[in-house]
Amino acid sequence: MLALLAVGRETPLAAEQLVRRIWDDAPPDSAVQMVRNQIRALRLLIGRTALESDLPGYRLADRDVEIDAEVFRALVQQGRRQLADNRILEAVHTVQRGLYLWRGPEALSGVRDIPSLEIEAVDLEDLRFQAEEAIVEGYLALDRPGDALPLLRVMTAAHPTREMPWLQLMAAETLIGRRIEASVETFRRAQHHLVESTGLDAPMLASMHTALLRGAEGPELVALIRRRPREWHRS
Repeated sequence: MLALLAVGRETPLAAEQLVRRIWDDAPPDSAVQMVRNQIRALRLLIGRTALESDLPGYRLADRDVEIDAEVFRALVQQGRRQLADNRILEAVHTVQRGLYLWRGPEALSGVRDIPSLEIEAVDLEDLRFQAEEAIVEGYLALDRPGDALPLLRVMTAAHPTREMPWLQLMAAETLIGRRIEASVETFRRAQHHLVESTGLDAPMLASMHTALLRGAEGPELVALIRRRPREWHRS
């Protein structure tokens, strides 16, 4: 119930709405009373003023409750703007602050059997991955490929069908003097996951490979990986 209130803070939820979201079409007879009992327990836990009920439902108060997911989203959005403005070091620090808020590999662990919370968790985890891509982009733009490599190895292993981490990995390997590895071994692994396994095109991968083969250096490689979709820079 606390997770539902946190995820939907902008919209007050009545007891009956909480019942439907928690139990779907099969609530126990005492479901409404159970919700009200938990509301009382929450007030003891987080403070009476933190949980408003003078609206048409219950709502976590803006002034008294800080929600990590909201802070995380705001910091990633701020970091995106800083990247777009070429304030690279600021962007890295900002996005790192957002990533420090995570307390495990999964969002909303333990409550994802509720459909609306599963949707929110997937969205948060996708944004976390985008934040990690932004950190790597910053490292490469700052000429710190060694800092990017450990994260990129984890990212390409965890999400092998996402194109950007493979491009970033190839760039990072080249920047530390491992161009052959980047253009042969890493390219082949990327092509297998992005093209052969999915049947899709990977035009940016082909562009990166061509650039490596003709000897492109750091600035050009960094420029290639910074050609993000338009929505990445949208504020």
